[in-house]
Amino acid sequence: MPQAEVDTPLDNAAVEARRAAARAVQTAFRNSGVHAMLEVATTRAAPAVSVTIPLGGTSGSPFLGGTGLPLPDGAGPLQQLLEHHDIHAQVTVIELGPDPALLVALTTGDDALRLAALVIERRSDAHDAALRLSGVFADLGITEDHIYVADGAVQVGDINVQDAITLYDVLTGQRNDAAELDLGDRWDPRTWRDVEKLAELMGPVVSKAAGEPLDCIPHPACRTCISSRPHRITLGSASPQQVLLLADAISSANSSSTSGVSPPTG
Repeated sequence: MPQAEVDTPLDNAAVEARRAAARAVQTAFRNSGVHAMLEVATTRAAPAVSVTIPLGGTSGSPFLGGTGLPLPDGAGPLQQLLEHHDIHAQVTVIELGPDPALLVALTTGDDALRLAALVIERRSDAHDAALRLSGVFADLGITEDHIYVADGAVQVGDINVQDAITLYDVLTGQRNDAAELDLGDRWDPRTWRDVEKLAELMGPVVSKAAGEPLDCIPHPACRTCISSRPHRITLGSASPQQVLLLADAISSANSSSTSGVSPPTG
């Protein structure tokens, strides 16, 4: 009776290399607006990295439709595309809850890295712009933003009021127009009128930076909801071009402020 083949475990360095490749894939998908679940194998014969992409709703559409990878009729078109890019993988359609999903079993860590590069290469202009603005916000210390892509446009918000003041001060060279507003405590429900005044101040400033009008919508928290969220301001929907102009303006103004040179305000 033949003995079953034994799959030998990988050493720590090989496993970590696979994990690093998986992280690259995860980041590439996330920045493209696609929810993907990854699993790393720790044995030699198993596929190095397995990627599961749910197809229910719109989760996979930025990557699998439009200018991204083709929406699969079965798994054939995606399998062919990966082969065309020298990505060795087995693509199958599986059931994941009530909806189907794609399972992409990548043979090696290098195949996973090539898949990550392919996802980045095919990322939409809107997702590129959203990623750029998120990075610029992070440079200012603004990390609670909600920047995402919907219907080809970038949605910018919600920004808590302290972060909104930071953004306003950078873009205006700290003109102190907002200094008189009582927004020191973002959790104080009594300051809702000041949230509206800040939005009014910000609107023309961010619109000028973006090259076209942007909505600047206040979302003050009421006495009931203030315990679960602070006052916020939403900049609204913007085209990729507007978002890139806004990101460039913020980056330039921030560089000027840190070097002691005030940006033009006229």
